[in-house]
Amino acid sequence: MLPDHLRDLVAAHMPIIALAEAGPSASDLADAPQLDHWIAMRELTGRIVLFGDVTGHPLLHDTGIVTSQLFGIDTKAGWARTLSRWYRLGQPLTPDKGEFPDPFGFRPLANPDTLAAALAAHADEIRRLAAEARDQ
Repeated sequence: MLPDHLRDLVAAHMPIIALAEAGPSASDLADAPQLDHWIAMRELTGRIVLFGDVTGHPLLHDTGIVTSQLFGIDTKAGWARTLSRWYRLGQPLTPDKGEFPDPFGFRPLANPDTLAAALAAHADEIRRLAAEARDQ
């Protein structure tokens, strides 16, 4: 039997994965905050987030942020989907070797293929857990 915390995780992540895979509508992006000087980072837990400078955030306004968990990104179309919202993507940050001190265990995911594979692996794991919950 799937533990409650994993059932909750599946319930929270499945709709966000579907949104990210479908991509944003024009109205989703019209109201989305802009993220500049951004980079994807992996936490020690494996969770992927974006670091960057946000403008137009409904709660944080204009500041440097770490987003909620990242579920989808299309750098060519200029958007990202996190657990909490859509973002319009501006200029990315390209890290130099040693640019990111690591006091909190974050690791840059600057390679787009590595990032895409990591996001796909998370979606696959959530789908696997959802199927396991259905089969019980």
